[in-house]
Amino acid sequence: MFRKVLLSLLLFAGLQLSAQTFNFQHFDVPNSAATEPDNINARGDIVGFWFDHAGVQHGFLFSQGTFTQLDFPGATGTKTAGLNNRGDIVGTFADASHIQRGLVLEDGIYSQLDFPGSTSTQLEAINDAREIVGFFTDTAGRTHGMVEFQGQFTQVDVPGSISTQIIGLNNRGDFVGDFVDASGIQHGFLKSGDVFTTIDPPGSTFTFCFGLNERNSIVGSFADPAGRGHAFLDQGGTFTQLDFPGAASTDGNDINDAGIIIGDFFDNAGVEHGYIATRQ
Repeated sequence: MFRKVLLSLLLFAGLQLSAQTFNFQHFDVPNSAATEPDNINARGDIVGFWFDHAGVQHGFLFSQGTFTQLDFPGATGTKTAGLNNRGDIVGTFADASHIQRGLVLEDGIYSQLDFPGSTSTQLEAINDAREIVGFFTDTAGRTHGMVEFQGQFTQVDVPGSISTQIIGLNNRGDFVGDFVDASGIQHGFLKSGDVFTTIDPPGSTFTFCFGLNERNSIVGSFADPAGRGHAFLDQGGTFTQLDFPGAASTDGNDINDAGIIIGDFFDNAGVEHGYIATRQ
């Protein structure tokens, strides 16, 4: 079963910039060609994905100092993107036809979960109630957000958008993502209760929102007018820019309740690495 929701849209007013400093720690899967950490839970466990030197994509779980490789059985590539405090994991795998399918990993058992009637599905986050969010592509090629809870699927579209993706989710059921408006401009958003709020850091030309915690501190990425990508932290409309030292571009992917931020950056050779950032 699924249902479609279109909810009201608000804009942030009185945006502010904040000066905060962070300590950055390099975070790469050993011997990887590229690493992207995507989600961190309250314990500090991290999931994401990495590429080996043959170009194959794998998921990973980092817990108590140990990396565990995660691969959906029979997949040609695996991306793990979200986990909850119980240790349930969601993500995406590519099947033998290289079509993207949703994956769920619970108690060591993999299962496939796709939005009904979709041509591809990507699962991005799961909370402690086992509510799952992500996005899917319909038969017309349009991208929609999705929520799955106890077997019921809900299609989610930001009002007036031509494309919607849901990426991050907290335990209150609030979620963040991005949408493309009718003019083709990409914005971030927060959906809390029945209200969508557009999120764009000052001076941004496009925005992605990737993660949030229980306090609705939000992290994501934006491009400045020169086209350079930066991570950001949004705390109630006060924005802080984050850049990994010396990086060509930086993304902010998630934040937990302790305020630990994870993300990825590209070095000047175009190689993707992960990082962990904590306030000084």
